[in-house]
Amino acid sequence: MKKPQVWLAIISFLFGVLVIAISINSSVSAIYPTSESQASHRQFYLNNTILPDHVAYPLLMIVDKAQLEMTPFPKRLWLQAEYGWRRLDYAHQFLDQDNSVFALTALTKSQKYFLNATQETLDTDTTNEVKLMMLKHFTAYLWEAESLADRFDGADKAVVEHLIKECDVLKLRLSQSLSSSLPYFCVH
Repeated sequence: MKKPQVWLAIISFLFGVLVIAISINSSVSAIYPTSESQASHRQFYLNNTILPDHVAYPLLMIVDKAQLEMTPFPKRLWLQAEYGWRRLDYAHQFLDQDNSVFALTALTKSQKYFLNATQETLDTDTTNEVKLMMLKHFTAYLWEAESLADRFDGADKAVVEHLIKECDVLKLRLSQSLSSSLPYFCVH
């Protein structure tokens, strides 16, 4: 098979999957009407950004996962940080739309990416430069997440505060790993 034919077959297959996903989404919501606030409710819309409520979002997640699996360390750390920042931006967008369910889901996912990157930094024998860069990303992320916490109410706010505490613990471990290997004047 020639290259153009292979690409055409792949594009046709992906288009077919998208059509089937839209069809299934439409039929399920017609058969089982649900409230708009559920995190599993997906929509089809044309926009520059595919948010977690988009029908095609699961495909984006597959691409992200594959990209993470193929990216070597330490570039994988920065890719995870990029995904974490993207999900945090989604949380902001959902809060602006008064959709706290999707906002909490996006914030939880962003935290997962940052925790994974930070844990991988701790588990891998890496340079202090990489550790310091991850610490800077993680600190900035925590600052942003803390600023979002006040936009949640009740049980959701408690979940966000718990996520932040988990991050604080890992941030402390990362900073301690740096301070144990750097001279006194560099850390304090």
